[in-house]
Amino acid sequence: MYRRGAYTFAVKPALAALVLLAVVAPAAPPSSWYFAVSGDSRDCGDVIVPRIASAVAARRAEAPAQFFWHLGDFRRTSDLDCDVATRLAPSFDCKTRGNQDEVLPRDAMGPYLDSEWDDFLERQVRPFGALPVFLTVGNHELYSERTRDEYRAKFRRQLTQEPIHRQRLLDKKAGLPGMEGDTYYRFQMRGVDFLDLDNGDRSFSKEQMIWVARVLAADAKDPSITTIVAGMHAALPFSKQRRHAMEDTCAGFCSGMHVYDLFVRASRGLLVPGGKPKRVYLFASHAHSFDADAYDTPEHAGRVLPGWIVGTAGAEQYRTPLTYGYLEVEVRGDGEVVPRFREVTRATGGPAGESPALLDHCFERNLEALPVAWTYPDCACGAAP
Repeated sequence: MYRRGAYTFAVKPALAALVLLAVVAPAAPPSSWYFAVSGDSRDCGDVIVPRIASAVAARRAEAPAQFFWHLGDFRRTSDLDCDVATRLAPSFDCKTRGNQDEVLPRDAMGPYLDSEWDDFLERQVRPFGALPVFLTVGNHELYSERTRDEYRAKFRRQLTQEPIHRQRLLDKKAGLPGMEGDTYYRFQMRGVDFLDLDNGDRSFSKEQMIWVARVLAADAKDPSITTIVAGMHAALPFSKQRRHAMEDTCAGFCSGMHVYDLFVRASRGLLVPGGKPKRVYLFASHAHSFDADAYDTPEHAGRVLPGWIVGTAGAEQYRTPLTYGYLEVEVRGDGEVVPRFREVTRATGGPAGESPALLDHCFERNLEALPVAWTYPDCACGAAP
């Protein structure tokens, strides 16, 4: 019974229960949101990446992606990509390249190097339309004597887009290091701090390691950040694809292990006194495969971070059947990240006028073998910078 003024009225039990639930039930968590990620689009990227864009668009109703993240190796650079070569000479043998001197123009490499990044922007970035595309520098972006300055100049629009530019301004006010338009950067979105790292030469510079440490320390003290997502080209050491990651040199191995340790400490709230644990997720490519639980290996026992390798955007693969695609990543209201691999096939919508011979190669013959023999370099890693 409830009394209101001079009147007394009864509330039915069922209604009373609803009133009580409305008072004590917690608010529903925010709905999920999504992004898409893949990497390594050399060789057949002009065939595969437009299909990824088509698939992302087709999933808009179920999983509306906020951006696409390309984890590097846009074009081959050291030689002509198969898709480019077959446009110049339809009879070019992409598998063996044995008839290259016979069918391709003698000076083909010069014009190719002059236009390969424009080709990438036109044929791989443009198909995403208004969807933002974030870029990671890969090792092939630094081949043929290309420099990071050239990379910064060509992709300045992508490297300074919102929300990267906005975060640079905020970081500058907070005293965090960083340069507008640099090859490593971060941006925040709905409680997630996205870190795009530069290990294009399969190592991290001293300056970048210091930057990562300071950014993660700031995140540890920021209650609005629940989750840290890091993307890079080559996977950190002791992954499932260690033969094609950061273990080539001691500089790569040691700097990679240092950064992995920073992420572990961030996940446990150990970077600053009173720091709060954050969810940490790692994405990489470089290896031309899809691997879930990338860091669930014996060397990381007790310190396993969730990670995925997704180098499936067009580069020569190591396994049959050939599998191309991307990760559709769900970010749940509590900051949990749930990736799902979405395959694209020959039947997925692609560019008009594609060469049947090129499609045959990309979907049936685009295969290479990793070297069987491999050992770690003998490294004595010093103190962190």
